[in-house]
Amino acid sequence: MNTLIDFGCGYGGMTKYIASYLNISDIHGIDMDEDRLKQAKTRGINTYKLDLNSDRLPFPDRSFDLVVSFGVLEHIVYFDNFFSEGYRILANGGYVILAVPNLGSYVNRLALFLGYQPRDVEISLKVSPGIFPMYPKYSHGFLGHVHSATFRATKEMLEHYGFRLIKVAPSSPYQVNKLVKVVDKAFSLWPSLSRRFIVLGIKP
Repeated sequence: MNTLIDFGCGYGGMTKYIASYLNISDIHGIDMDEDRLKQAKTRGINTYKLDLNSDRLPFPDRSFDLVVSFGVLEHIVYFDNFFSEGYRILANGGYVILAVPNLGSYVNRLALFLGYQPRDVEISLKVSPGIFPMYPKYSHGFLGHVHSATFRATKEMLEHYGFRLIKVAPSSPYQVNKLVKVVDKAFSLWPSLSRRFIVLGIKP
């Protein structure tokens, strides 16, 4: 692999780590936050202020070997531009890695059953009403999480836009206590029930 682009690079720490691990020197990152992009640029990342909801990316077709995105899809209104542009700029045989909050997680299913609001489907810019106590506490109420998707929906979106799913792995960060950590570990046996999941896809 020679080229990497991060959809939602933030400060660039994770982007740089992945690039270093894979020995990739041509690194690019997209974000909306100018301060974060400035920090990412100091890490040797070519940065671009773009809106993944709607902007056509300023790259030729098949420009990149790897597209990564961690904790970004939940900030996007609709996923179509994200997946279509990601597919367009990815080389044949290139990979995509996504980390996504799971709308179908066991904790969200339990929250809905008990009448609580799923954490990653926010309805206010100022407060977090109706949040289930099992969700982690944050220093600020609003996370900018417009919505999240189930594993099934994410898989079907990947396939609709031409990717082939290779692997899925569960992810359960941000446990609020030891009991939740044990429960998370048990439900992580099924990625469709885990708090988050990570998918690896390929452009055939």
